[in-house]
Amino acid sequence: MPKFLKELPEKYYLDHFNEFVHFISQQCAELLDKEHQEFVSCYQHLSHDSQCMFVRVINRQSRFINLNKMIYQEINDGPHQLTTLEKVGLLSKLGLSDVNAWLQELTKIQLLDIFNQYGIARVNKSAAKPILFEQLMQSCSNNQCLSSEIAQQFLIKNFEHCLAYLLFLFFGDTSSGLDKFSMRDLGVLKTRANSPKPTARFDNLEQAQSVFYYSYKLGKLNCNELDIQEYVVNNLGTKNHPEPAINCAQSKQLKDEFFYLLGKRLLLEHPVLALEYLCESTHHKAQEKWLRELYKLGEKDRVKTELENIIDNSLDDTLLLFAEDFYERKFHQVKVSKLTQKLRNDSYKLVIDEIHKEQVEKGVKYYYQSLGATALRTENRLFNALFGLTFWQELFNQQADSIATEFDRRPKVVKENTIYEVLGEAIEQRLMMFVKPKSAIAYLTKIAAQYYGQPNGMFRWNTQIIQIISIFLNAAPAESVIAHLRAMAQNHHGLNDGYPDLMIIENGQLRFEEVKAPGDSIRPNQYVSMNALQCAGFDVRICSVKWFVDPMQTYVVVDVETTGGRQPQHRITEIGAVKMINGEIVDTWSSLINPQRHISKFITKFTGISNSMVKDAPLFSEVADSLSEFMQNCVFVAHNVNFDYGFFKQEYQRIDRYFKMPKLCTVRETRKYFPGLKSYSLGNLCANFNIPLESHHRALCDAEAAAELLKMIHQKKIDL
Repeated sequence: MPKFLKELPEKYYLDHFNEFVHFISQQCAELLDKEHQEFVSCYQHLSHDSQCMFVRVINRQSRFINLNKMIYQEINDGPHQLTTLEKVGLLSKLGLSDVNAWLQELTKIQLLDIFNQYGIARVNKSAAKPILFEQLMQSCSNNQCLSSEIAQQFLIKNFEHCLAYLLFLFFGDTSSGLDKFSMRDLGVLKTRANSPKPTARFDNLEQAQSVFYYSYKLGKLNCNELDIQEYVVNNLGTKNHPEPAINCAQSKQLKDEFFYLLGKRLLLEHPVLALEYLCESTHHKAQEKWLRELYKLGEKDRVKTELENIIDNSLDDTLLLFAEDFYERKFHQVKVSKLTQKLRNDSYKLVIDEIHKEQVEKGVKYYYQSLGATALRTENRLFNALFGLTFWQELFNQQADSIATEFDRRPKVVKENTIYEVLGEAIEQRLMMFVKPKSAIAYLTKIAAQYYGQPNGMFRWNTQIIQIISIFLNAAPAESVIAHLRAMAQNHHGLNDGYPDLMIIENGQLRFEEVKAPGDSIRPNQYVSMNALQCAGFDVRICSVKWFVDPMQTYVVVDVETTGGRQPQHRITEIGAVKMINGEIVDTWSSLINPQRHISKFITKFTGISNSMVKDAPLFSEVADSLSEFMQNCVFVAHNVNFDYGFFKQEYQRIDRYFKMPKLCTVRETRKYFPGLKSYSLGNLCANFNIPLESHHRALCDAEAAAELLKMIHQKKIDL
């Protein structure tokens, strides 16, 4: 176990399960039906050792328990405890319906043992497991498989669905398990340990079962484990599957998402049924899919009526955007979508150096900073952090049922999107503090200092977040801040993402900018969030970037020789680098490097670099400062750049330093600007373009050759 992790006590798993059972029996008694009550009671009446064995069984991922693997030193008489679990009905012997799934989990050796037991000849022992499985299914009946010696070594869990429901009551989702307790105790997983007393997350049994049903089905569907045919009656394409009543906001949200994904899955084989599910879901993607499919089927009048109804009544901004856009394009012959229109109407062109192609937002930020403006990458983190800190007390501390257990991250009203509905009066009072920005900043700083690092499911903590919020509040109109935070409270699900990339403050004026590289488009959630900011009174723009090649940009063309092709096991043996400005080499840097490991004969033959040559060469750590200074403010260029860049990054990591530079690949660029060549290796390109390469596979020579390729690439760009 790594030294930084805490050690767990011998029977930690039993303590964890008892903590779980205590919550279920004390806080959730009204949410248990007879089956769940009997399960809890059965466990509580087991002996200590049987309880230990039961929890060990629970933590086995498979439904099938191999008795030979259930041996634990801390459990007395393990076989007896397993027999006890079978007697009380928590485990049972395999049945005929279990054979297929059980066989698929066996190893090849176990499958071959069954063949051998029944004397089945002509078995290809080297065949793949799926082939052996198919042959066994053809050669042995299910009864024979159940009678095999291997089958006697297995029992099957009888409690999985029941336990899944109880885990759901505790964690609030169907993907969490008891391992979270261990992660908490080891310090790997942060929880809200100082949250109020644990409380049930549901009001009654019907509500809990409804939410669990849709969570469970949705999880199965997302994992491709749901039997779709249970939703199809006689393959006639008729919806006839009973679902529990919708009795709370959470079960409605889950049902809408489940019906959307189920409808999509059914579209090809059962289109009529699929449309029924899509129609019944109010999820904006489901409604959009449903109406698009209806339009394809020629039901234009119905689509027109449904779109008009959405436009008149919908409270979902994303769905409303789709409805208005689709209506205009299909029934008023408007050719351009609202998203494209906004990109055209609200954007301006900005020309920046193409070295920022991989990080266009960063490039635009640097551009504004070079002009003396304040430019910060804010995106979603600004408003999500501002919202979370502003209403921290209301969301986390002033509601008795805000957090069910310490493992919960998001408050109940956030999950259900009912923040303003439940907390409207308190929110309005809190918003008034923004009339005085200094007071608001002081309050937010206090909250951040008091609760820093606590998981909240709404934003990620960052040491600079208060500084960014302070810059924003000192420049933003107070009425705009208030208006937008109110809008977020009224529809947090619709306004928690899609925010512009940058916050710019220029000449004392604040604005937000969404950055779009050539070919980028606006997504619906971005359209909604930008519109919301504009409605609140903020200046919001779209920056459409156009690339150019700055002739005065400094490039450092690098080549490394190494002890082998992969890191981290291999190391650098030589570095060559040339600095280029405006197509001319202005400086060079090169050195052999002691790799602190053996250089093979193959590598020596390939590069000409031997162990004796690097014996007295400097370590990378000894040249790191000189190299960093040489490359400062440059673009990192190499032939197959990720290879060289990866080795640089690794070597700097070894000395606990962070390495990051904009990079350019001469392989990719020559493929783009000189297409059709048979090979783009450095040697073949040099031969093709008559570039000198006298000492191939020595670093400085290769770097100088790659520099000539870069010069050709830039000239080609200028010519185009």
